[in-house]
Amino acid sequence: MASGARIAPFDCAVDEVPIGAGTLAQARAAALRDLAPLVAGALPAALGDEVLVEGPALVLRDDVWVTRRALRGFLRATADRAATARLCLPRSRLLELTLPLQDVPIDGEGRAAFDVAMVPAGARATARELFALGADAWVAPRYRERLLEVPVPRHILGSASPTLAWPLTSTVALRVRHWLHVLRAGHLAPQVALLDRAAATPVRTSLRCLPALRLSRAATLRALPGRLVFTGKRVSIHPTATVEACVLGDDVSVGAYAYLRNSVVGDGCVIEQRAHLNGCALGPRTFVSLNSSLSACVTFGDTDACANGVQACVIGPRCALTSFARPQDLTPGGQVKVDDGGTLREAGELPCGAAFGPDVFVGADVAIAAGRAIPRGVKLVGEPGRVLARVKADAAPGWYAVSEGGLRPLGGA
Repeated sequence: MASGARIAPFDCAVDEVPIGAGTLAQARAAALRDLAPLVAGALPAALGDEVLVEGPALVLRDDVWVTRRALRGFLRATADRAATARLCLPRSRLLELTLPLQDVPIDGEGRAAFDVAMVPAGARATARELFALGADAWVAPRYRERLLEVPVPRHILGSASPTLAWPLTSTVALRVRHWLHVLRAGHLAPQVALLDRAAATPVRTSLRCLPALRLSRAATLRALPGRLVFTGKRVSIHPTATVEACVLGDDVSVGAYAYLRNSVVGDGCVIEQRAHLNGCALGPRTFVSLNSSLSACVTFGDTDACANGVQACVIGPRCALTSFARPQDLTPGGQVKVDDGGTLREAGELPCGAAFGPDVFVGADVAIAAGRAIPRGVKLVGEPGRVLARVKADAAPGWYAVSEGGLRPLGGA
């Protein structure tokens, strides 16, 4: 069911936003394709909200990212049900971190419902009716999450704890109605891709992980991420590079002494020497130059993400982020707020950087407040007077300040 949603500042349909190394439309198609044993004779169709749907039918709104495991669990949970049902997720750490701005219904038990519904054989309903079903018709797939304690800079975050509880799960449903949700989906995409790949080939994955076994559990956990690497065709990884817990697409190049961890990298990406990626989801043909550092970032692809120390940003297509672009991802003393249709709303407890629309350029020495969205085609540069443009050939040795594009002597320095 088409929502008609468009996501700013990228000015694209929701189907075109990045999920992992592809798009939301591709992620949905892959999840449905993997459900073939459970949905014999399925025929995807684009329908309006008032069209009467006859069961058996699985009905999804196109602005919902629902993973293969979540869909499979929902179908199994509704297999013997005679009435229509709507997918929900139980109260969880996952919901706690990702619900801000989703604007989905929540019941008294803390469950959240999404626009994914099942019409059983013999039943009939419109999408409008299905997506208005009350809590008595909500059905949750079997849900499990393992909480990992991730170290965080507690004084910067203003947190009482030196760690953040992060949910490890591949049972995910998330409504994508704002660029913040593109960012949060990017945070979850690497673990979903890894868990799905491992579950698809359990024997091969077990054999792959055997060399990581050590005498102590701690040593095994340190060695294991290096064995959980899935690569496509014609991938080049320099022998000195470190790649851990990653999924790499076709024709990816990883340079010397680069470090990649917990990331999904799309086809044709170039990661140059000494670059650092952690918790990122890069779309196809993303270029990350030498010494760049990206953490928890998402790119649409066909873009140059060549900045140092950039965290929790969404980078649109054909962008050029240069080495000293400085998007912030925190607000001192409170949560980051983002614009949502003219209203500032809190983005939740996770860091939230900036969103860069298509064809944006960010030059050196440009600082951007957390939660800001840069529209299509905007070019940002530093104050021209701070850039040395005029240098006299006969300038005497000594101390100078850069002022109005030239050299200003500093007396007595």
